[in-house]
Amino acid sequence: MTHTRQMRPPGTELMDLGVDTWSAMKAEERLAFRNTLDASYYRYVDEFYQLANDCVERYDAATSRHALWRRRVIVGTGIVAIINLLAANYSLSQWSKNILPITAAMAALALTVFANLESFYNFSARAQAYRESRELFLDAARESQLVWEVYVQPFDDQARACANGAELYRRVIAVDRDLRSKFKELTKTKDGGKGAASHGN
Repeated sequence: MTHTRQMRPPGTELMDLGVDTWSAMKAEERLAFRNTLDASYYRYVDEFYQLANDCVERYDAATSRHALWRRRVIVGTGIVAIINLLAANYSLSQWSKNILPITAAMAALALTVFANLESFYNFSARAQAYRESRELFLDAARESQLVWEVYVQPFDDQARACANGAELYRRVIAVDRDLRSKFKELTKTKDGGKGAASHGN
């Protein structure tokens, strides 16, 4: 008979180290722990800032591409209108009565393709998604940095610094997980289902 092992969240059976437990340790041990935790914690904060900067770059790129496709559609619309105007002018030579209507139809088809491609790539919505994502990452970075500077750094090697640091590190991991989930859903929705969470778009 096979028993299915139930998976438990990491740290389920671990003991919470309170201020009294940290106070019983040597100051050198607490400081070493705090310094290690400080470096690990700020890797998350720095990554939040970096992801916010990446979103700015993607926003600029998507905005530029949206403007490019809009110009193409606008110019294409003008070309189709000119060709249709010429085709409607029967005072032109006989050959134009056949060539111009065909050219107008081809130009209209090309314009339709451009318009569909613009809608498919949806660069305008992508840009908005990256702008909103940038605010999420930036807010998380600033808040995470602030609470660390207020509740950990002032206490140096004290027991309170270790207790607060351990709790804030747990929280920043949860924030990171939550942000990545929100970013994935936000860009996926704005990107027409293709998902813009991966690099290289």
